[in-house]
Amino acid sequence: MRLRGLTAAVGAAALLSGGFVFAAPAFAAPVSGTVQINEAESNGGTPGDWIELHNTGAEAVDLSGYILRDNDDAHTYVIPDGTTIEAGGFLVFDELDKAGNGHFDFGLGKEDTVRFYTPDGTLVDELAWVGHAADTIGIDPATGEIVPTVSTKGEANTAAPVSSLDGVVLNEIDSAPADAVELYNKGTTSIDLTGAELRDNSNDHRWRFPAGTVIEPDAFLVVDSKSAGQVFQEGQWVDGTFESAIGIGSGDSMRLIETETDLVIDEFSWTEHASYNGSEADATLSRCEDGIGKWKIGTPTLGAANVCVAKIPAPNTDPLPELGDDITVIDETPMFLEDSSGLDYADGHLWAIDNGTGTFWKLVVNDDGTVTPAEGWESGKRIQFAKDAGNPDAKGPDTEGITLDGQGMVYAASERDNAAKDVNMNTILRVDPNAAGPDLPAVAEWDLTAQLPAVEANTGIEAVEWVSNDVLAGKLVDANTGAAYDPATYPEATADGLFFVALEANGHVYAFALNADGTAALVADIDPGLGGAMALDYDHLTNQLWVVADNGFEGRMAALTFNGEATPAVKQYAGSASMTKLNNEGFATVPVDQCIDGNRPAYWFEDGVKVGALKLGAVPCEIAAAPVENPVESTPAVSTASAEPAAAEAGDSNTAEGLAETGADNLTWMLVVAGAIVVIGGGLFLLSRRGRQDDEDDLSDDTPAGDTPAGNAADADPTA
Repeated sequence: MRLRGLTAAVGAAALLSGGFVFAAPAFAAPVSGTVQINEAESNGGTPGDWIELHNTGAEAVDLSGYILRDNDDAHTYVIPDGTTIEAGGFLVFDELDKAGNGHFDFGLGKEDTVRFYTPDGTLVDELAWVGHAADTIGIDPATGEIVPTVSTKGEANTAAPVSSLDGVVLNEIDSAPADAVELYNKGTTSIDLTGAELRDNSNDHRWRFPAGTVIEPDAFLVVDSKSAGQVFQEGQWVDGTFESAIGIGSGDSMRLIETETDLVIDEFSWTEHASYNGSEADATLSRCEDGIGKWKIGTPTLGAANVCVAKIPAPNTDPLPELGDDITVIDETPMFLEDSSGLDYADGHLWAIDNGTGTFWKLVVNDDGTVTPAEGWESGKRIQFAKDAGNPDAKGPDTEGITLDGQGMVYAASERDNAAKDVNMNTILRVDPNAAGPDLPAVAEWDLTAQLPAVEANTGIEAVEWVSNDVLAGKLVDANTGAAYDPATYPEATADGLFFVALEANGHVYAFALNADGTAALVADIDPGLGGAMALDYDHLTNQLWVVADNGFEGRMAALTFNGEATPAVKQYAGSASMTKLNNEGFATVPVDQCIDGNRPAYWFEDGVKVGALKLGAVPCEIAAAPVENPVESTPAVSTASAEPAAAEAGDSNTAEGLAETGADNLTWMLVVAGAIVVIGGGLFLLSRRGRQDDEDDLSDDTPAGDTPAGNAADADPTA
């Protein structure tokens, strides 16, 4: 039975073939033609998904204006004029990669359809499926049926060989500190593994399952270092444990092989040990979902359903530009607690937050790059859930990120309640930093959990960053409208901007409009390609949103430019060598409008240390050639009758003077020929500050003397 539009009957049942489910499309027979859909990759090909056409006729065919779609009519690719397919030839169309190379801009899903139309919209052919194939989906040249195929991109198809082990796949691999391999039977019948082999990347390293080994349907089977079987030594099979044959390496492969035919049933390769939150013991290589999903970083669940926490980043074949390597430790004596997490440079100050207690600090940045707490902020203030108001013993939110809006209000990102650490709860809380502490119950809260992917409790939102509507209007594509972002679409949104949050589990960045009634609208989902994300910072000098990964992803960074395209432009950077092994969870650029040797200062914030958490380093300037047309993030709040209007005080933001003036009540960074010297690597940053008024007159430093916060290490739970 060939399940494609030419012969499919309305309402035909799905066909199960070799453990792979194909869907019978439900519409009338289309117009026949010599060009047909021949093969499709829906699950991570090179460079991504792809569609192959085959001309079965004796003459070349002009495909100008022909159309490819998946199962969504809005996902349309029109084949360019002048495109032909030769007689008997094959033509492949690729999914666009992040650099813009390829053809169609939609991916093919687990349950999807590829459709092929004439320019006037007449359906010619289609392929449909309801589950990813182990390799590709294609037409068996011998039978004409849709079957699992071996990937033969641009060539004649080869049907995937049928094996007695079909349905068994590698499902989880632990390469450090212990060696273990989990298999999963995704089929509906028991499968005898007697004589099947596991091999790593060497054909000399062979271990065979002992007689009588059976894996039941929808069941897991684990082979660890002590598992008894047979090993191949000196040309013969002898009894031996798995570890006597195979030691799984940091850059290695694992293969399941049918011994009699030497057929590779399943395989997976990787370039380094899995690591999560800096720990190899807390991570495995895992399929999600079990049996059919892509390989990701998971928490160890050998013998049970997988739990994935992060996408494995694709190997980057192009060398990434590297950041400056040298760093300066700022807090050489204890200044923060042990669970340092988020940073934001706003309102002329550096703001820092702790995830174990919800404590945050307002810091004065000195001429030499060091910081000191603003008056009244020596012990910080502590953010609470509104429900915990009046309860100083409440554990409080797991505050992973901090940002300020244009009116000086503080927003914190929390991935859970520290009183219930096993429950994922992605929340943004707003507080007024000028309110008297020590505890600040949230004056508004937005629970985003249901609008984000379901993840483990400790892999939720790690950062939040406010970006003004002036920056984003017309520059970001709104997923709800398919058009350029228009703030008028969200009349109930607060703060005159969008809030970007970074999800640790997949490294995606999500833009939300936070409504005044506590609801939120998801506006965009952006993948910067890092695999994980721990910090965000909008850089007003380059008009880029920085996304920062931790040591689990080698400290890599990406700069996103909002360009009005469906996908923002992305430029990735390799982490500096001195920071690739540090669990950095906070990042903030400093808005100096000139640079030395192509670099300018930025701060990182490391989690898990009591001393040395705050570090000063450098990032490339890459200041846009065009004038900066957007106001900076830290427009002063107009909260007292004596304050000047923000627009008047800001000055002209298109000039260096305007950039220096905007963003602080009393303290502004500016790179000048003379000033204090901050040494970062081989470059010298000449930084000076210019105050409009003395620190003690700062309108935002109105915490009453003696009203010191209690949210410190002595009276708050510092555990993350």
